[in-house]
Amino acid sequence: MEKRNGKIIFAKAGGNASKNAYNCKVSLPKKWIDAMEITVDDRDVTLQFDGKKIVLEKGGEEDEG
Repeated sequence: MEKRNGKIIFAKAGGNASKNAYNCKVSLPKKWIDAMEITVDDRDVTLQFDGKKIVLEKGGEEDEG
């Protein structure tokens, strides 16, 4: 498993968001995105959060119901 340090990118949210709202993003190495076979045309991912860590997987979950 490869490990890298990074920083969260904070940006003021626009539109109808409150004046104190922020968007948060993280930059991922292109090498990792290529290894996951995520492309401009196939970029759906699923994020999971357990309170301590975030897991990103290729593909969105199908709607239930």
